[in-house]
Amino acid sequence: MCSDDKHVETQERASNENGWKQKIKKFFTSDFNIKNESNQKVAAAIAVGVLVGILPIWGFQMAVGVAIAQMFGLNRIVVLATSNVSMPPMIVGVLYGSYQCGRLIFRSAPSISMDNISLDAMLESGMCYIVGAVIFAIISAAIVYIISFLLLHLLRRKTQQP
Repeated sequence: MCSDDKHVETQERASNENGWKQKIKKFFTSDFNIKNESNQKVAAAIAVGVLVGILPIWGFQMAVGVAIAQMFGLNRIVVLATSNVSMPPMIVGVLYGSYQCGRLIFRSAPSISMDNISLDAMLESGMCYIVGAVIFAIISAAIVYIISFLLLHLLRRKTQQP
C-alpha cells in the first residue's frame, strides 16, 4: 500500500467518525434548544411525556414517548424528561389518582385510602386501576398542556419584548 492510499483511507475513516459524531451532536443540540419551537409544540411535548409517564406501560414509557415525539415532530428530550412523572416520590400519587379515576367507572371496586394502600389491594382490582390510569393520564396531560402553554406564553412574551 502506498502512502497516498493510506492517506485517503485515513481521511475516509475520519470522515465516517465525524459523520456519526455530527449526528449525535445534532440530535442533542437540536432537542435541547427549545427557543425556536412554538409554545404549542413545547406544551404538546410536555403533555405527551406526562401522558406516557402515567400510562400503565411500565418499562416502555420512554420508548413509546420518543416514538410519539418522533411521529409528531415534538421535542424528544422534553418528552423524555416529563415522562419521568411516575418516579418514586410521585408514584404513590399517580397510583392513587389512577385508582380513584377507575372507581368512577367501576363503582363496585373497594375503597382504598392513602393509609391502607397496598400492592395486594391494587392487584385485586387491576382492571379498575388500568382503566383509571388511562383516564388519569388523559386528564393530567390535558391539564399539563393548558398550564404549560399558558406559562410559556407568559414567560416568553416577557423575554421577547424590548
